[in-house]
Amino acid sequence: MFHNIIRISLLISLFSYLVSCGFKPMYKFSENSIDLNSYSINIINVSNASREIKEEIIKSFPSSSETKKDYVIDIEVFENSDPLITNTDGTISKYGIEIIMYYKVKDTNTNKLLIDDIIRSFSQYTVETSEIETEDKKKRMIRTATSSAIQMMISKIQSDTS
Repeated sequence: MFHNIIRISLLISLFSYLVSCGFKPMYKFSENSIDLNSYSINIINVSNASREIKEEIIKSFPSSSETKKDYVIDIEVFENSDPLITNTDGTISKYGIEIIMYYKVKDTNTNKLLIDDIIRSFSQYTVETSEIETEDKKKRMIRTATSSAIQMMISKIQSDTS
């Protein structure tokens, strides 16, 4: 009986400690997330970015000209494709894609730099027997890595501005 009381009191103490420890996830999307309509996007190296990267960025930040943009995000995107696995005959069987985004968030009213940061995202794909299938996989993995980088960037912006 005495051991049960001790166990219950320890369990209650542990529970109250964990509930009141103050843990808050830094990169969690929540109901008080940032309004993406108040951000304007500027891709600095638009001529060097692939079509898939540009489309993912545009898709992630809706543009509506009727709302006033409070912030500008300048993004410089680089894409690296490196062989990961090379066969004994010298052919490459797996590639890795790295998307690097340098971004700066500025307040349009004061032209003050709020955030200057970098995001890296990775993806990989295997080479198929058909060049068309391989190119299709590559484009999908570029989109996946870019989308992942954008989500990390939005999370960082949200945590830094709150």
